[in-house]
Amino acid sequence: MESTSLLTYMTTLVALTLTPGPLVAVLAARSASRDRQGACALAIGICAGDVLVILAICAGFGLWLQAHPEVFAAAKYIGVGLLLWLALRMWTTPTVTADHPAQTGGVIASALLGFTICLSSPQTVMMYLVLLPRVADLTLIRAQETILLVAATTAALLSVFLLVILFAGATQKILNSSAGVVVWARGMSLTITASAVCVLFY
Repeated sequence: MESTSLLTYMTTLVALTLTPGPLVAVLAARSASRDRQGACALAIGICAGDVLVILAICAGFGLWLQAHPEVFAAAKYIGVGLLLWLALRMWTTPTVTADHPAQTGGVIASALLGFTICLSSPQTVMMYLVLLPRVADLTLIRAQETILLVAATTAALLSVFLLVILFAGATQKILNSSAGVVVWARGMSLTITASAVCVLFY
């Protein structure tokens, strides 16, 4: 596993996670309401859902891909296309959605909410199906590489979530301001575009 690929993966993941959306909105709202304990539990639940998706892909899709090596070639261009499409959509129509409003409850309930939000989004699975093959050979992936991917993913996600939680007040102002959303979304759009270029030429 190349360090450059892993860095590109983490950068793209951070940019995608920072995109204004339900996860950021829920975390910011929960933190802004002074429920930082619940917000931290929510973040852990989301990370647990992502880890489950990664483990499933590494365990099951590797065997299937071994019999279909042509998928790797197609995945590269499909992945780049999806990233560029997402970047273009973010640039032209930056919006914040809150399909999963913040809810009150205990730590366990908050963690389960985050876990459910993560697994209920088909975009989560699609994102990792696009990103993971660019980091590791899923047909030959070893336990050490899987652990490294899980650690890198957790570090990237938690860094974003903790940033949102710590700066919930400022985040809420950005998400509630149309100008702020445009600046944020377009900045992330440029970052994702740069990541797509790296994937295409690496």
